[in-house]
Amino acid sequence: MSQPGLRSRFELSFTALWLTAAALLVCSASCARGDTSSITCDDGLAMCGGGACVDTQVDPDHCGGCDGVCASGQRCEAGECVGEDKGNGGGGGDQGGVEAPGESEGTGGALCAPGLEPCSGGCVDLDINPHHCGGCGQECPAGQLCEGGACRCDGGLAACGGSCADLTKDPLHCGGCDVRCGLHATCVDGECACDEGLTACDGKCVDLASHPQHCGACGAACGGGLVCQAGTCTCIVGEHEDIGSTTPQVVRGTTLGADTYFGLDCVAAGSTEVVYKFTTEEAGTYRFDTAGSSYDTAIAVLDRAVCGELACNDDRAGPEAAAWVDLEGGKEVLVVVSGYNGAQGDFVLHIDRAAPPACPVGTIEPTLPQSVHGDTWALGDALVASCGSLDTPDASYAFTAPHAGRFIFDTAGSSFDTVLELRSGTCTGSMISCNNNNASEKTSRVVASLTAGQTVVAIVDGAEGEYGPFTLNVSEYVPPPCPEFVLDATTFPQRVMGTTAIVDRESALSAPCGTGAGPEATYAFTAPADALYTFDTIGSGFDSVLHIHDGTCSGPSLGCNDDVATGVLQSQVKVLLDEGQTVIVVVDGYSSSASGAYTLNVSQTFVPPCPLIDLGTTVPQTVTGTTADAVDLLRPTCGGAGGREATYSFTAPEAGTYLIDTFGSSFNTTLAALDGSCSGTAIACNADAAGSQQSQLTLDLEEGQTILLLIDGESAAASGDFTLNVERFDGGGTCSTPIELGSSYPQVVTGSTVDQPRSVTPSCGSSTAPDMIYSFTAPEDGTYIFDTLGSSFDTVLQILNGSCRGASLGCNDDFSGGRQSRVSTVLVAGQTAFIVVDGRGTSAGDYVLQVDRFSGPGTCSTAIDLGSELPLTRTGTTSGQPNSATPVSSCTYSSTAADMVFTYTAPADGDYVIDTIGSSYDTVLHVHSDGCGGETLKCNDDWGGTSRSSVRLTLTAGEVITVIVDGYGTSSGSFTLNISPAP
Repeated sequence: MSQPGLRSRFELSFTALWLTAAALLVCSASCARGDTSSITCDDGLAMCGGGACVDTQVDPDHCGGCDGVCASGQRCEAGECVGEDKGNGGGGGDQGGVEAPGESEGTGGALCAPGLEPCSGGCVDLDINPHHCGGCGQECPAGQLCEGGACRCDGGLAACGGSCADLTKDPLHCGGCDVRCGLHATCVDGECACDEGLTACDGKCVDLASHPQHCGACGAACGGGLVCQAGTCTCIVGEHEDIGSTTPQVVRGTTLGADTYFGLDCVAAGSTEVVYKFTTEEAGTYRFDTAGSSYDTAIAVLDRAVCGELACNDDRAGPEAAAWVDLEGGKEVLVVVSGYNGAQGDFVLHIDRAAPPACPVGTIEPTLPQSVHGDTWALGDALVASCGSLDTPDASYAFTAPHAGRFIFDTAGSSFDTVLELRSGTCTGSMISCNNNNASEKTSRVVASLTAGQTVVAIVDGAEGEYGPFTLNVSEYVPPPCPEFVLDATTFPQRVMGTTAIVDRESALSAPCGTGAGPEATYAFTAPADALYTFDTIGSGFDSVLHIHDGTCSGPSLGCNDDVATGVLQSQVKVLLDEGQTVIVVVDGYSSSASGAYTLNVSQTFVPPCPLIDLGTTVPQTVTGTTADAVDLLRPTCGGAGGREATYSFTAPEAGTYLIDTFGSSFNTTLAALDGSCSGTAIACNADAAGSQQSQLTLDLEEGQTILLLIDGESAAASGDFTLNVERFDGGGTCSTPIELGSSYPQVVTGSTVDQPRSVTPSCGSSTAPDMIYSFTAPEDGTYIFDTLGSSFDTVLQILNGSCRGASLGCNDDFSGGRQSRVSTVLVAGQTAFIVVDGRGTSAGDYVLQVDRFSGPGTCSTAIDLGSELPLTRTGTTSGQPNSATPVSSCTYSSTAADMVFTYTAPADGDYVIDTIGSSYDTVLHVHSDGCGGETLKCNDDWGGTSRSSVRLTLTAGEVITVIVDGYGTSSGSFTLNISPAP
């Protein structure tokens, strides 16, 4: 290493001396020959002294150049002589001499001046050396300089992708790196510019004179079949024949081996095409079709100037194609004949000028029947039918009805699939009827009822574009006679069959039952003997109605039936006829669409007299018998239908309540009572008494009153041995012998319904139980409360006005969720009420009946007057109040809750809100005019998803309303009533 002060002069080491000597030998040899061309200096070194390579940046003998010699004691730094010699030579290595450059510390590296770095055997300036720019070996790309240790392009150039580019004219870096100019474009002043004659459209340079998507201007695309020439879309096809302008004309050809020029819009997968040029002589509607061609054709008509489709059709009438086009005079079009889905073959092209559209084209004479013949081929398309037609020529005719009636229009005999429409008055009148295919056939048919002198227009059109020769027929509908047929009167049972589904037939007779709106079949029948005759339609294929008339089709009804049983759509009528009596039997349909094949069955049954036995006036009495061999003649008003019956007459020996039952019978009975005779009106009927299959009636009869008793089966299969019991009920508490409570209140009575008859069916709950009946006369006007609280069974309580047949004044099954009952009602002085203590289901037992008058306020008769205060809030409770009024069923279901009644007088005209917000229970609010029995103005159960109530109504100044705070079901409790002006 260097040891300052060990040497007094600069001496070369042994190694340095040897290298120097070797270099001198080489140089001498070269110089001796006078040749220095083989000596090449490393980068950063210069050749000086006739062949020596030196670094002029650090060599003091060649500082800054070959001739630059630094003074003694100076050193060369960056090509300049600086400082003085400090005598820092040093010995190093094993030689103890001065270290040569490049051998400092034995590393072989150059000893470089400050600012230089040893690289590749020499000292270089990393700030400016392009081969070592910023670091040894960091080569700048060709054309770049090293400035400040970084590669830089020469002035005016930009570094792009490892090279220097001129952004003003480089087409790969135009205006910015990697900004490439497209095809047919150059970079001018940093912007891509299309070559001369081209225009930029959508980022591409195109020739507006020939580009199909930018023809004449950017975005102006040429349509199918068009090319761009001289900036204009032009229709150019291959070879095509000019067929002139002659009409009509027929052209024959073939598409076999032809080319394809256009993709027709009406053909999903096209075929080869033959194209013709046709020129119109004058304006009009022109028809083009391929009738008679050998394959599935398609035809199109194109505007020759722009190739735009004017019309295109694949199948107009089967495999043939046809198109109608309105053209101006002198118009050139291309007629293209092609095929469907690749079809090719020989074709026939017809061209003709259609007649101008006209409506109507003629008139039908009123003398009927009439038939008009014509051809729509060359007619115009004047109208668009309301059903099944598409741009098809049509023929229309006016017809005026000679008189009122039903008229039939049809196209039977036409050669194509027609559409027939009937319009009122004129061609633009409203549609009366339109038909495409009549009875699945291609001909059409409409039937219309017209008044005398009414004019209609009948339009014959084509379905899906069909056309051709047609026939239009007009006739008048003639209804069938009534009766239409006659039934045999000698054979029983007998069956006849037929159909009511006859063309144009409609309902001519009204049925007394059902709707009977279907077409009918009518039969005359004359009874050969006194007997019961049964007529039915069992076996028919539609929903029938059967009705029988006496004598003529318009005679009085003797019987009518829609459905013989639940779920059975056929009908049955039984009628007693005298020998020689003629009736009209009508097989009808339930609705206008109910028609079809029917079966009419007729049977004869000789019946016993009615009544079969007279029971006289004896009570009590019991009779037995059987219905096994009886007939089904009468139909009770309860139970099922079809059961056989036995009939008895009975006359009450005195006025009173009579109990009649079938207890002890062997089958499921129905018991009915008729007034006077077998044809009398029904008095009462019962199917199952007290939950059994037997029947019981409780009847209040007058002395000498005769009734007919009918013992029937509850179904057609129910018949057998029966027992009939008749007795007079001598106890009280019936409709005819109510227990009189007088007029006192409060009062409590007790009793039992066991062994009582069932006199009344209550209007609430479900009851077939025995009952006890009381009468009470109100001593004064007021609200009276009746209840059965304390009774031992599940009661039902009903209050009737005046008698058992009087209107219900109130009915309750379960009061306040319990099994007993409570009814409150308003009575006037002297009004008599019948109180019926009944049982739910078949319940019976000991009861407690309490009668009292409610003396508190808030009832219908003692309403609380709220005056006219506004806003207003009142609180109270309905607990302990009577049920004075019942809200309408559309507002809430079956409310029997206690209520509070108010009156309020509106202080001014306006809208008011009345609510129960703040109440503690589920309220119902109803408002009436003119008291509790007046019109319901408003009612609400649950307002806004809550259990409170609110109504809004408009009132006039001085108008008085009744406001009732009620409860849902049996709910009662504390309430808040608010009245305020509506917001």
